[in-house]
Amino acid sequence: MKRKTIGLFAVAAVMVSLSSSGVAQVRAPDEAPPEAVSRYVVGTRLGYITCSNKYRDYVDKYDRFALVNEGQNTVTGFPPSDEDYRACVQETLVKGRGMYGPAAKQASTTTAKNALKDYQPAWEGSLSNLGRPGGEKPAEYRARQSKTQAQLDELQRKVEAQAKTNTR
Repeated sequence: MKRKTIGLFAVAAVMVSLSSSGVAQVRAPDEAPPEAVSRYVVGTRLGYITCSNKYRDYVDKYDRFALVNEGQNTVTGFPPSDEDYRACVQETLVKGRGMYGPAAKQASTTTAKNALKDYQPAWEGSLSNLGRPGGEKPAEYRARQSKTQAQLDELQRKVEAQAKTNTR
């Protein structure tokens, strides 16, 4: 009888240790911003990246055109059209503005709403100021682009952090 009792206690102790170690390995899910906020941030950033890439291509093509025609009496070829990146900017602005309303509704506190209010005009401004009147050199664009990306990165982190803390 004593052997049976000791054996049962041993089995019970092993089972308890196994089940408690299994529980310790379960990780709590990561906090995430509400769905509309995530869609807004990802959509606006992807839109900006797409349009800035189109503008970069335009700047590169214009630079090659200017280089080929530098010092020439007669212009060879035609300058590239900026229509592609300008259409992208207009379309992206419309889409981003459309996503702002649902994101603002899901931002449940004042700090989250303020973070969105800070992000929206910065994002719109970055798109609206994508092109420079009179053009620019590719190196100038890349330097300006780096600063804009850093600003948007910081504002995006702020939006995501504020929205995460407000989901509880």
